[in-house]
Amino acid sequence: MIVILALLLAGNGAAANAAAPAAAANVSWSVSADTSALTGSETRIVYRPSVEPIGARLEPDVLASGTTSFAVVKAEAQKDGSWAWTVLPLDEGKLSFVSRWKLDGQAAAAPPVELAARAPAVPKDADIDDIKGPLAASRAWWPWLLAAALGALAWEAWRRWRARPAPEGPAAPTEPPLPPEQAAQRALEALAAEGLWERGEHAAYYLRLTEILRIYLEARFGAPATAMTSVEVARLVKSRLPDLKASAVVRELLNRADLVKFARIKPDAEDGPRDAASVLDLVRATAPRAPAPAKEAVS
Repeated sequence: MIVILALLLAGNGAAANAAAPAAAANVSWSVSADTSALTGSETRIVYRPSVEPIGARLEPDVLASGTTSFAVVKAEAQKDGSWAWTVLPLDEGKLSFVSRWKLDGQAAAAPPVELAARAPAVPKDADIDDIKGPLAASRAWWPWLLAAALGALAWEAWRRWRARPAPEGPAAPTEPPLPPEQAAQRALEALAAEGLWERGEHAAYYLRLTEILRIYLEARFGAPATAMTSVEVARLVKSRLPDLKASAVVRELLNRADLVKFARIKPDAEDGPRDAASVLDLVRATAPRAPAPAKEAVS
């Protein structure tokens, strides 16, 4: 059954605003809707508003119109100036729907529309499908494809390795490694030639100098001096050298190097070359001495 309502309401839809100023806009409503509906099924309500004065802005407020009994699906303007609202009844029984609007930015409401909502009829003999069982997961093929691709790459790498050209002539003999004392002396000479100390790059200079010292001690004594702290390196020298003066020099050198590298202390102009000379003296003092030539027996 279709019901048509024709009412003259104030801009906010309430009689309490009858005393509103004369400049306020008014709306007269013509509403048509089917008074019966199905719960959970969309139903249509058509509003034909007439706004005075002409030019007043009227627009639907869909978000404010939703309630626990109704869900607003959409509100569309029609070519004849009417508005078609599509609503969804959520309850059963006698329901009242009120559409909310904005009239020149102010809240307004159309007259309520009474709907009789009933649950949809379900035939008694209607077949209800059983719950479907879980679907079997499809076999994952990507691990096999990946393994095949890796195998092909490995075979191709092996084939290219077999097909590589043979080296021409005998391989050049490799030079035997230098003794630790010679390697340390060469490293000290390279450090002096690099000119770090003269350019004022003191932190970099001491980083190289202490590295040369640690590498030499590790090669000479077989202890992991490159992984030790400065205190541990000083203890290593003290335990391996009977000369207490040498261990004191090493401890002082490492302390000064740490202050320059980490605390950014500016050293004296003669500290760097003097410490390099101390490292060289330590290398010479701990280098193995050549055996003395055997004396010929007197007949």
